Amino acid sequence: MKILRDLIEVDTAVEAFARALSKISLRTESLRIGEALGRVVASEVKAEFDFPDQDRSAVDGYAVVAEDTYYASQYSPVELRLVHDRRGDLCIGKGEAFEVFTGNPIPCGADSVVMKEDTVREKDKILVLKPVPVGGNISRKGEDYAKGSILVPKGTVLNPFHIAIMASNGLKTVEVFEELRIGVISTGNEIVSPGLARKQGEYYDSTGVLINQLLIQDGFYKVTYYGVFPDDVKALTEALEEAVLENDIVLTLGGTGVSESDVVVEVAEKKGGLVFRGVKMRPGRPTSSSMINGKPVLHLSGYPVAAWTGYEVIFRRAVAKAFNLLNYNRRVAFAKLARRLPNQVGYQTYIRVQLKMGEDGLIAEPYMLRGSGVLSSLVFSQGYVEIPSNIEGYEKGEIVKVFLF
Repeated sequence: MKILRDLIEVDTAVEAFARALSKISLRTESLRIGEALGRVVASEVKAEFDFPDQDRSAVDGYAVVAEDTYYASQYSPVELRLVHDRRGDLCIGKGEAFEVFTGNPIPCGADSVVMKEDTVREKDKILVLKPVPVGGNISRKGEDYAKGSILVPKGTVLNPFHIAIMASNGLKTVEVFEELRIGVISTGNEIVSPGLARKQGEYYDSTGVLINQLLIQDGFYKVTYYGVFPDDVKALTEALEEAVLENDIVLTLGGTGVSESDVVVEVAEKKGGLVFRGVKMRPGRPTSSSMINGKPVLHLSGYPVAAWTGYEVIFRRAVAKAFNLLNYNRRVAFAKLARRLPNQVGYQTYIRVQLKMGEDGLIAEPYMLRGSGVLSSLVFSQGYVEIPSNIEGYEKGEIVKVFLF
């Protein structure tokens, strides 16, 4: 019987796979900004002009000299003469006001804008009911960003906010890295593709679907799914040879265990060589990696939750590290544990949790079913807790970091 020996720490596995990934030569392409959602910026994007490009009103109201309004109140309103001249060189003086709308430039002489709801208009004058400070309700030139400032740093995974700020600066295209080509291979005599007839003891390939969808969701991968292959050395060898030829990275699912039918790692050893064999984490302990024909291959468990853990903890973190991605890591929240979370010292453990709001803040309820194949633990959870390998767990009531899905 094969035995997993020399398991490595999670951080060591991430470092090792990141080193393998860093050998990939990233290509770039120019995309229209409307087509670049989820892609990675290849060079920093700088502002070509100040925004706003001049002082402008932040509200609908009247441009005034702030000093005129200092003693204004509902009981003692200040009367200002309304100036109607809309020439570009208009200047106002003390005792005057000029009507402006949100986004309008501020006329010279004015140093603030009083909101329309704080005034009463009477023909050619306004009554100011509330004082306004110098600079009040004015968006200053370059307040949002200045010419030459970095709008989007290199390595940013583009979200709608990044795309909107590029649009505000008039940018039509952006330079991004081409999608990484990733091949996915499912294995197992007992695995069948969804939609096909299933015999007793066979299981649909939910793991293959899961990993494919995770890759698509992350946005900058071009995924090729090669289907389900039996636990056969010849068939897997041919599949791996084809996949490494056509892709930058290959992920295999299943065949990483220690039974005689688990032949994926055996094939990987013969075709290239293992980078590591097994990781001190639960679930996902059999997660392994190899280099085949110079291409990095990550071998994930065939069980969906264990495969997800390997993808989440090893693959995603290694990608972020190798390619210096700035905003690829999970967002986190802090929550109070609803009950104790035990851990076996020596293993880094990942527990899915449900989040709910309590009287004093967020509460994390660990999902009771923890098996490597319990998909519902992912479906009904909002995040996960990482228990370090050097502690025996967390006690009920402790505040823990939750990585959000």
